[in-house]
Amino acid sequence: MSAYHRMRYQWMLHQCCLIFLSLILSGCGNLFDLALRKTADPDEGSVSLAGIHDTVTIRRDDLGIPVIEAKNLHDLVFAAGYAMASDRLAQMVTFSLLGQGRLSEMAGKVALDMDVYVRTMGVAEAARAEFTGMNPEIRDALSAFSDGINAYITTHRDQLPLDFKISGYTPEPWEPVNSMYIAHVFNLGLSFNLHEEIAFLNMAGAVGASKAAWLMPVYPDETLPFEKAAALEGINLKGMMRTAENISQVHRQLKYVIAPPGTAASNNWGIAPQNTLKQASIIANDTHLPLEQPSMWMLMHLKCPDMDAAGVAIAGVPGIVAGYNGHIAWGETMVMGDNQDVFIEQLKEISGKPHYFYKGKWLPVVERQETFKIKGKGDLIQTIDSTNHGPLLNPAIKNSPKNIMQPPAIEVESVYGLAVQSVISHPGQSFNGVYELMRATDMESARDAIRKVRSMSLNFIYGNADQIAWQVSGRYPVRQSGRGHLPSPGWTGEYDWKGYAEVDDHPYVKDPPDGYLYTANNRTITPDHDPVLSSSWCTPERSERIGEMLEKTNRHTWQESVDMHRDRTDLLVKKFQSVLFAPAFSADVRKRIQSWKDGEKIQNANEAMEILKSFDGNMLPESKGAAVMGIFQHVFIHQVFSDELGPPGSPAWQSFIMAIQAVYSADQDHLLGRLDSPFWDNINTPEKETKADIIAESLADAIAYAEAHLGRDREQWQWGRLLTYEWRTQTTQMKNFLPAMQQFGVRVMGKYTDRGPYAAGGSYNTLNVAGNLKGENFNVWLVPAMRMIVDFGLDEPLFLTNSSGQSGNPVSSHYDDAIPVWLKGDTRSMPFKEGNIKAQYTHSYVLKPKS
Repeated sequence: MSAYHRMRYQWMLHQCCLIFLSLILSGCGNLFDLALRKTADPDEGSVSLAGIHDTVTIRRDDLGIPVIEAKNLHDLVFAAGYAMASDRLAQMVTFSLLGQGRLSEMAGKVALDMDVYVRTMGVAEAARAEFTGMNPEIRDALSAFSDGINAYITTHRDQLPLDFKISGYTPEPWEPVNSMYIAHVFNLGLSFNLHEEIAFLNMAGAVGASKAAWLMPVYPDETLPFEKAAALEGINLKGMMRTAENISQVHRQLKYVIAPPGTAASNNWGIAPQNTLKQASIIANDTHLPLEQPSMWMLMHLKCPDMDAAGVAIAGVPGIVAGYNGHIAWGETMVMGDNQDVFIEQLKEISGKPHYFYKGKWLPVVERQETFKIKGKGDLIQTIDSTNHGPLLNPAIKNSPKNIMQPPAIEVESVYGLAVQSVISHPGQSFNGVYELMRATDMESARDAIRKVRSMSLNFIYGNADQIAWQVSGRYPVRQSGRGHLPSPGWTGEYDWKGYAEVDDHPYVKDPPDGYLYTANNRTITPDHDPVLSSSWCTPERSERIGEMLEKTNRHTWQESVDMHRDRTDLLVKKFQSVLFAPAFSADVRKRIQSWKDGEKIQNANEAMEILKSFDGNMLPESKGAAVMGIFQHVFIHQVFSDELGPPGSPAWQSFIMAIQAVYSADQDHLLGRLDSPFWDNINTPEKETKADIIAESLADAIAYAEAHLGRDREQWQWGRLLTYEWRTQTTQMKNFLPAMQQFGVRVMGKYTDRGPYAAGGSYNTLNVAGNLKGENFNVWLVPAMRMIVDFGLDEPLFLTNSSGQSGNPVSSHYDDAIPVWLKGDTRSMPFKEGNIKAQYTHSYVLKPKS
């Protein structure tokens, strides 16, 4: 038998085992728990390990959240690696392989396109560059962390979790740089605008660049990008489109799988002592990330003489990303930084070699070859080309995206290529900054640490008991011309980058006079601010709601911040009501309704108007008004845009759907304004429709949709019957990209590993965010993945919850035990005082030096 056929035989045998296991666990979950019980470590016990100098205690509370206590930093991070691997080894390995562009070695062909994309973008090279230039103390800490992970792998070779049994993958020894691979693939998702630029090309290919500019609003008070769109009119944009038949399934199932998404959100706020009951600052944060099982975040408290910090960490990275250290508290939101630009390049083969045109000359592309090892298949050798602007995306996006972090699929004719310039190529020393922030003892040292975080574009709100501040981190390009909102011709040099804005020019505010600071991925700067941070902001309603709630009292406690985390009021409702029920426009809409000949349709439209008129904007799971408002927005998207951009499944439609998630986008822009937009006219009818016509049709459609999906009994119309939470693993979310035999096994396995559905409430615009794929379905994909409050007026300031359990192993009691806490919007203390730690963290697992 040849090596290839032997490999194929082993692969087929593995698939049969997968189906067999799936059939067992589908009806015998308890038996499966029994069979896998040894893969989950107990909360109590001890183990002797080589590599540590002294005894380390891992204390856990009733949710499995650890406090790791060591006598030195080396042993602390070693034990952190051991504890993380115990809870999340499979997730850590997945993230690390993805950051190296090697996930197909574990997942097979389904991950190949993602691997090609990650390697094209140079993620691993950036990670290695940062690791090489890292502070030696931190590099040593990563080595100790790596040793801790490997100690776990070595002692659990026959007890690895379910994910490895399913994939047949044996984890390699962990290397110190692996944590940087994870950090940098996460950072890739924090650079926002690339996906919108690719989406614009697909939409412009369908309707033309000038008309597509109507679909790319920046903010309500800013002009549409007609001037930049005009610069693209002479380019054959239709030649850049590609049919992607399964793109809707990609977005429906895989939008938030494996790695941080390109679309995310968060809230944070700081309340100065003058506005709190106990005259001490309050810092709060909730990061909005994909709903998945397990969450990307882990909760952890790291404690030794050189460090005492608690908060959230990324699985596989030994650092507190947002948290509290006894002196300083900090939390972040995405800036929505536009630090990736797409350049359209003219390409041509000269003497059999690809060249690109730049400033009157044909220059050779720079070529490099990458070898991809694919489980169950042979190796693939891929050539990746680059221009002076950056790597050409053409090979990386030739297939449907497997994750929203990857741009939508398009096809480029041989005359054009798409190059992407990105800050990834200049990573800096961000991890040094993260570690310094964990140890910061005052506002000045905290700010100095944040300013070193150049690879992540974040709004840091931080503070101590007496002060609060906001500092923007990241790296922002200075362009010769334009603001990078849309793709640029690459051959003129007109839109090239000149360098990066100085960190001294990043926005910074300390101790504002009104005593409040807050961000919610909204535009935090003036439209003419220099440097340009972004042209893609989230809708302003969350930020506006934070301001409303903060200003209700000047005697804030941690409980008011809990109420804010739970809040489901959508301010868009009031804004839309002011449009719909403005006397002149309302009369116009009612006139359109009364002109119809269909009596039932008239009745439906009038009923929708009455329900929306009385709706208070609170998007509660049990609310009828919330259900009608959510449905209205869904059908409105189709009424306005599907005639030009459809049908669903076309690259233009799927790119549009991608472009309108979470950010201030064309659907809301049209809902509240744009009376002169060409998209009001339905191109499939002889009449020229107006906004009033489309609003009227959408009102009638909303009631018909509600009857079809919620029944005719109006008492049963509840938002939570449509909008639902479901915790699904990476494996089950990947099922639609697997062969039929594997799909069956994974579908059955999901009955054991997944949780839900549960009734949801909220929307993209609510503080308690619940983002569904607008225009596609009502499955919540974006949630507050953690909620943190630090009230410096309390004896124990830190409160923190996660959206999933601490463990990624379904046999563990801590796999899903935190979900009920999260669903209720409750929070839990993470104490710092020794007596309180021992009282709450009652289970101890001791690591002893091996003699």
